Amino acid sequence: MTDHPFLSIVAEALNLMHPRFAAAHGREYTAAEADEPPAARKARERSFGMEFYSEFRRMWDKAVPVQRGLGHVLVQGDPDAPARQPDLLFWQLGERGAPDRRLAAVSLVFRSNPAAVAADLKLLARFRDLGYALAVCVLIGRATDPDPEPTPGVTPVRFDVEKWQVVRPTVS
Repeated sequence: MTDHPFLSIVAEALNLMHPRFAAAHGREYTAAEADEPPAARKARERSFGMEFYSEFRRMWDKAVPVQRGLGHVLVQGDPDAPARQPDLLFWQLGERGAPDRRLAAVSLVFRSNPAAVAADLKLLARFRDLGYALAVCVLIGRATDPDPEPTPGVTPVRFDVEKWQVVRPTVS
């Protein structure tokens, strides 16, 4: 198994997140909440996404992606993609006349939000097919929570809210 440098940066950014900020909207959905419309919009995941981006951005400002061989990266939408897009789309800037390249599509989702997990995995698989080198689903929950069925082309990154760290980052 090889470890992609982008996955290492994702894991480091997740491990640097502060629980007070990341869990501002809670650490999980109740069974009743998971069936409500706000769960489909991933309301509780918003603070995790913002804190993840903040920590990723701090590493970015220190040129970590460049140091790890990824070159310059940026977060932006994809004009050639459907309206519904993953939480973050990372691109590698073209250098020396090369065009910009799709790097990674990333979604963050609570394991206690099964409808959103299924929707995000399906969405990420489509973005992998659009040409993103990686499709990464950050599964937020307890280490004992069941894993969803593997989705071809989507790399799960499991974040344990009890230990507050990434567990078993793998490449699929």
